[in-house]
Formats: sequence, structure tokens, C-alpha cells
Amino acid sequence: MIVTVKLFGMLKTQLHNESESELKVSLDQGCRVDDLIAAIQAMNADVGDLLLKRKILVSVNHEMAHGETELTGTDEIALLPPFSGGSCTPWEMLADVYR
Repeated sequence: MIVTVKLFGMLKTQLHNESESELKVSLDQGCRVDDLIAAIQAMNADVGDLLLKRKILVSVNHEMAHGETELTGTDEIALLPPFSGGSCTPWEMLADVYR
């Protein structure tokens, strides 16, 4: 199945998708968020590592998702980078997110 992942902020640039706000990812039926993270890590190790460290969050159907959250082809999936202001680079602004 193909899932569509919405990208925001620096993620468009990091995933070399600057002209698009969505990323199409091919996954097996019955996949979970952990499988999506693994696929993204294969595309870009830096972004994948930030997902694993929960410095970028995954939202599925407008709710924060965990690794075990199952995905379907109709889910609305988004990668949510930290939102902040200031003069440092986006990578310097990253902070751990605790549940």
C-alpha cells in the first residue's frame, strides 16, 4: 500500500521534497508507525534518527501516534518537527518530547 505523509517546515528540505508538502511511501499491508519510520530512515538517516529519538513526532488522523499504531492507506499521516523561533538553526532547536 502507498501512504501519504504530510511534511512541514524543515522536513521538506531534509527529505529533498521542497516543492511538495507530501511524501508517498510504499509499505506492506498491516504496517505500523515503526515500519514507516524504518522506511523514512532508509530514505534519510538523519530524519529517521530524529523520529526514533522522538524529536520529530508522527501524527495519524490528528492524534499523536506510537510505534505500534497500525496504518492504512486512508490515514492522514503527518511528520511534526519542533516549532520554535529564534536565531539558531532548526537542528539546534530540537528538544526531547516526553509523553
